[in-house]
Amino acid sequence: MASGNRVPESLTTLTPILQTPLSDTLNLPLSQQGRICGFFEAQFWRCMEAYGAKLGRKYCDLEHRDFNECMTNEKQTKRAEAIRAQYEKLYKEGKIKTPYVEDHPAAGEFKADHFQWRRIN
Repeated sequence: MASGNRVPESLTTLTPILQTPLSDTLNLPLSQQGRICGFFEAQFWRCMEAYGAKLGRKYCDLEHRDFNECMTNEKQTKRAEAIRAQYEKLYKEGKIKTPYVEDHPAAGEFKADHFQWRRIN
């Protein structure tokens, strides 16, 4: 495993040694193509293809971090936790009346439209 923010060494061995139609067929369900993170995965592999396995670990770090963030939502979760903690702090100090926003959507009511800017109309 690489240290810091570099791409792990194991990403050099993801392609099969022998390319067959069966390996191509089994490779598609393992990818993110056609899903929300497919764009970031494509950008990462495009960069890795341009620089190669060795230099790609150094120069494709931003694409790898973007793809990793899309898959894990780590920053988004931390941001939501920080907002919730701030609301709780303000509520305990008596600066706001309720610990949550009044018009907060119910669970399952809000569905993010990830492709709203790429509609074909």
